[in-house]
Amino acid sequence: MLKQRFLPLLLAASLLIAAAPSFAPQHAWAAPADLQEILKMELEGDKVGAYLKLKEIAPQGDPEAQYKLGGYYQYGWASPANFKLAREWYGRAAAQGHPDAMLGLAIMDTQGQGGPASNKSAFTWLTIAASIFKEPEIVKTVAGLRNKLKSELSTADLNAALAEAVAFQPVQEQH
Repeated sequence: MLKQRFLPLLLAASLLIAAAPSFAPQHAWAAPADLQEILKMELEGDKVGAYLKLKEIAPQGDPEAQYKLGGYYQYGWASPANFKLAREWYGRAAAQGHPDAMLGLAIMDTQGQGGPASNKSAFTWLTIAASIFKEPEIVKTVAGLRNKLKSELSTADLNAALAEAVAFQPVQEQH
């Protein structure tokens, strides 16, 4: 029932992630050539090669590689879907301020993928992501998705989610 009720939210968030420009980190652990190589592999249809390269560089702390690896695990693009690993990699990228990874976590939260369904957590990640994106249309869409969840939260959960969002500070992984 939860999935059916939030199917429009999930579809909109999925389309938003696909249409959003890629996150440009303020730092670079992975060489830009590595990320370009991964993109080239993806464009050529070599999902397994891209996946293996992501598995190599994501642990080094690059949030874009971590986000992309999370997607590979969530959608099973090169191996069976593994929601626990998807949540782990999205979480690492989101903790560093990657807004697309935050959207990935919000989608997983509303579906209960890799953990219990949590509108509170999804609301928190959407609130933080809306504050990071700069493109007005993307901010508007993310805020709209967040506001659809608002009515599902108790006052206590809403206040807790807002407090978590306000307190969020991205932390770069040290390697």
